[in-house]
Amino acid sequence: MSRTHFGAYVVLWIFSLVECKVPEVRVTCIFSEDCILPCTFTPNNGDLNIKWYQQDVIILSLQPAGQRLSNGNTWLFSDDVSNGNASLLVKQVDTRSKGRYKCVVNNVTQTYVVATVEAPIRMISIKTDPSGLIRCSTEDVYPAPVVQWSTEPRSAPAALRPLTRMAPAGKGLFTVESFLKQQNNSLHQIYVCNITSKYGTQTWTASLKLQEMSSSEGQDLIIPCRTPKNLQSFSLVWTFTSANKTTDVLEYDSRTHKSSRSWDHAKLEEDNALKGDVSLNLQKPVGSEHSGIYTCAFSGAEARHLIQTSVNITSFRQGKDFLKYNLWMLGIVAGLITLLAITLVVKKYRAKSKRKHENAEENAEMQSMNSAKTLEEPQAGSKLMREPSPS
Repeated sequence: MSRTHFGAYVVLWIFSLVECKVPEVRVTCIFSEDCILPCTFTPNNGDLNIKWYQQDVIILSLQPAGQRLSNGNTWLFSDDVSNGNASLLVKQVDTRSKGRYKCVVNNVTQTYVVATVEAPIRMISIKTDPSGLIRCSTEDVYPAPVVQWSTEPRSAPAALRPLTRMAPAGKGLFTVESFLKQQNNSLHQIYVCNITSKYGTQTWTASLKLQEMSSSEGQDLIIPCRTPKNLQSFSLVWTFTSANKTTDVLEYDSRTHKSSRSWDHAKLEEDNALKGDVSLNLQKPVGSEHSGIYTCAFSGAEARHLIQTSVNITSFRQGKDFLKYNLWMLGIVAGLITLLAITLVVKKYRAKSKRKHENAEENAEMQSMNSAKTLEEPQAGSKLMREPSPS
């Protein structure tokens, strides 16, 4: 090998070592927000030549001839370039902004930036649908998150078997829906849904508890609801649903300890609310107006918890109708029992009459037979007397 070739290999080897020592930075950019990809260099008094690459494709170039500081949605900080700041500003990040970037200043690679894009989870919803399934969902997230279900008390994972769908929502984002069938003992369980971002930066939790209760019209009713464990600051909304129409009943904020109500006859006990008891006190409810689903919904940091109570309030009219119905049913049952008793008596009477008739016929026949026998005996005696004795 010639000295020239050897020297070239040495130079390439040195450059490869330098290239390997180029720092790599990881940055998470938030969808639809601006994001800065860092790059610094040691400034000098000469001309600057700055180039940014994304996946080895040049996306912005600053050269002495053009002094171009922007290209579409990418910008350099004009005031700081002379001070050694070649950081790249990516405006209105979308899913195409992810990838590996390279910052080159005066033909020397200064840094690599690995940019990930995340549309964080901003809400979570949990509710029952008309088919009886429990639906947990979130919208406009990226990348597709992970959904996990559990119950309290704990059920075996094999018994849950949820169905989860990730559907495109436009702009490369996802809408997530996960459905779970209610268990046989639904009124004794709390359903818990966890949605975790792909990179593990967030975990949102939603839970649902189902309850049932009944009361009579005109009697004050307390619908129970307690703050979930480990939920310190929250906002609370009580709603009422009937005939597929939902209305707000009352709102409460744990930070200000203030409540506002839309129903005059519904209230919270503020002293109890400070202790975590936010049960709804429903005063003199009317059966036809206040029977339905009452939902106590907590919203906190990365959490949403619902307690859903099915309430049946029996009205006076319903009570009278129920009593009238019961009397009718009682009359029908009593009539059937009486009819059955009469039938049995008639059958018994007929059977007894039949036996008497049969006994009478049998007695008559016996008497007839006895009479015939009595007549035959004298005749037989006289016959014996008329017969001559043997000589």
